[in-house]
Amino acid sequence: MSGPARRDVASPDISGSDRGVLVTLADLTCETCGSYVHPFLDRCPGCDAQRRSLYEALLADPTLDMRALAADPAVVQAAAESIRRATLTSTRRGLGSRQATRPDLESAGVVDAAAMIDYVCDGLTYRLRGVAEAQAAPIDGAIRAAPDALVLSTARGHRTLAGVPAWSILGACPRSAVTRRIPDWNGVSFRGSPVAAVAGVARGDLLVIHATGQGIAAFSVANPSGLFATRATPSHYEEVARWIGLFAITVSEARWRNRGVEQYAKELGLLPDVGRESAPSGDGGSPLPGTASPAGRTVREALAELEELRAGGLVTDTEYDQKRREILRRL
Repeated sequence: MSGPARRDVASPDISGSDRGVLVTLADLTCETCGSYVHPFLDRCPGCDAQRRSLYEALLADPTLDMRALAADPAVVQAAAESIRRATLTSTRRGLGSRQATRPDLESAGVVDAAAMIDYVCDGLTYRLRGVAEAQAAPIDGAIRAAPDALVLSTARGHRTLAGVPAWSILGACPRSAVTRRIPDWNGVSFRGSPVAAVAGVARGDLLVIHATGQGIAAFSVANPSGLFATRATPSHYEEVARWIGLFAITVSEARWRNRGVEQYAKELGLLPDVGRESAPSGDGGSPLPGTASPAGRTVREALAELEELRAGGLVTDTEYDQKRREILRRL
């Protein structure tokens, strides 16, 4: 994530404030490759550079000063540059009027990461790999932000391919000289121990790593192929990684405050969750596209997750009713 000035990401100010632990954009960004790194992790999932995890500090004080983060001058400056480049790019490509609303940095005083994702990605088509378990080939699709999830859809947005809960995102790694190791990526590191991935991923311009009900997974984003395909520059993917990261940490912080830091780490699959109820085999249930299976979750948690998906517009009423019946059959 080039652009904003960085201070030492290994030594964030964890002294706290009236609003919680003080964290800046630099604290969430790998100095080596520019990836967004979840604050619980002790190594960058993009380049494997060692980092200082904030997990122990957040056990003592689980609140981050999110307003200070969103108003960080480095964040505001990066947002202004992203908006300018995205506007110029759409004009040069003749994309016409944007569907996404231009984020208003002046009156708000803070950066809305979800609005930034929508604006920067508006009108672009990406080659997506690994967005669904059954995906056998790359899919041309689009990226947008729902209230609490990253939504991957077909190119024209007619069909949702996957909904990735923002709280589950552990890393967003743009391709660089260092992150060319993406094909060899095999997991994340927490408390000095590796947490293995459930499957490898294909090379791309951006790798998004997230937790699922089965383990750690990832999908890759790249430019589409074809003579007339619009292609984004490497700096574009650095910007997308930045705003996905800021969006993810905003939703994640709210989740671990509500559920507890340790419980949230268990939901991410970073800590074992002994005694958690599993779904019986042969119940006829199947996960929604791009969502985790309810296996390994309590009925209450599965229902809460389903409510979040519906609130974010990631499932239809019919899908909601079907999955709710399947979950309740476990009682």
